[in-house]
Amino acid sequence: MKTRDKVVVVWFSLLYVVIWLFSLANLFHVHFWDKRYALSTWGEGVPEGLDKGFSKIGQSYFSTLRYIWFLPHVLGAIFWWNLYFLQLVPKIRHNYKKFHRMLGRFLLVVLLLQNITGFALATTSHSNIILLVSYILNVATIFCIYKAWKYAYYRDIPQHKYWVLRLVGYMNTIALQRFFLVILIITHSMGWDGLYPQLDSTASDEEWTQLVKGMFDDSFVMCILFAILSTEWYLAAEEGKMEPPIDNRKKQADSNNGNGGNVNETSSLLSSSDI
Repeated sequence: MKTRDKVVVVWFSLLYVVIWLFSLANLFHVHFWDKRYALSTWGEGVPEGLDKGFSKIGQSYFSTLRYIWFLPHVLGAIFWWNLYFLQLVPKIRHNYKKFHRMLGRFLLVVLLLQNITGFALATTSHSNIILLVSYILNVATIFCIYKAWKYAYYRDIPQHKYWVLRLVGYMNTIALQRFFLVILIITHSMGWDGLYPQLDSTASDEEWTQLVKGMFDDSFVMCILFAILSTEWYLAAEEGKMEPPIDNRKKQADSNNGNGGNVNETSSLLSSSDI
């Protein structure tokens, strides 16, 4: 296994832990499939500090307008995050081809469902930043789904692999948002000023909610930028674009010396005959 692939495995494992610790585990705790119970759980106790903002935002997903999209969105996330990595294991792909194909079709349908419900949730979001970032991610991801399915249908495996890797990279946006949100919360709790105001116990619920909304907005911007850039860099490495440069300086110097050093003048990119 190449070094970059080892790094990716460790990174994906970290994101898997993040998505469970800071998202899925909490949703199972409040019984996300039971709207009434979830709302009663959110309302337990008296939240303090940042919990005030997170409590209000969390309850918004169980509103009548959003819950019909939220429930299938969570179910899709559970299937994706617990099954997608099986598609990346070479031994499974090579030794269980039928399973690989069936699971691939299922996951593409799951991702399509995720994008449709994610689009609907974004339209009911409190933030224009979340709205725009979600729309961009929807378009990019659906395009990857189409390309991955098309090349798989025609059994063009190299091209299929390329688009699947890009798709997986883009889908990491979901876990990366939680990752960067945790980073922002930690930095704020440590008193690192500059991004957000430091609030005390006298601050109103609205002030805490606005602070959390600001963190959500910033984490969405950071997650999509990181997901796209890291995916591009990994694919560039897969295509050999990160290899050490081939030193052609000596060859060019020898060629120039053999032609009296006038090669560049007589064979320029835009010679007089071309013009």
